[in-house]
Amino acid sequence: MSEQSRSGSAPMLLREVLRAALLTSALLLLTTGLSLADPVTDVATVLREVRQDQPLPELLYLQRAAPMNPDSGYFKGRYGAIDISVETHPGSDRVAAILLEIPGPDRTRQLLPAVSEVLGPPSSSDPRHGIYGWEWPEFRAASLHYATAGGNAGLTVVSIFYR
Repeated sequence: MSEQSRSGSAPMLLREVLRAALLTSALLLLTTGLSLADPVTDVATVLREVRQDQPLPELLYLQRAAPMNPDSGYFKGRYGAIDISVETHPGSDRVAAILLEIPGPDRTRQLLPAVSEVLGPPSSSDPRHGIYGWEWPEFRAASLHYATAGGNAGLTVVSIFYR
């Protein structure tokens, strides 16, 4: 083999090795990202960290936003595939309302065990329609349900609020 043909194949070999390494890295990142996107675990984590009537902890995934009500704090963020909104009581850092929205197919049955683990068993349910509700004294309530948006994919919603 001549010196010229060997030097011509070296850049091609290097290019193929780099291409394979880049493809492998991209697949590893994608696989890792998909394995971390577990809405059941993520909902349980958020519900354990953000508790109604408890001070809102400083969390990297929540950022202050323009308040919806006067004298209340309002925070928005994202944890995995979950869009999060949190409102505090007026003049306080205690959590008043929590809204979790997971876009895509109905995941109410999938999420029910995780939500029940944190909130307790639902006080009302309509499993056929995927609607679960909780009620406590002093006008506190919660729901787990699926909301459709016309013909588009909907949202699985976990909400904890005051009636």
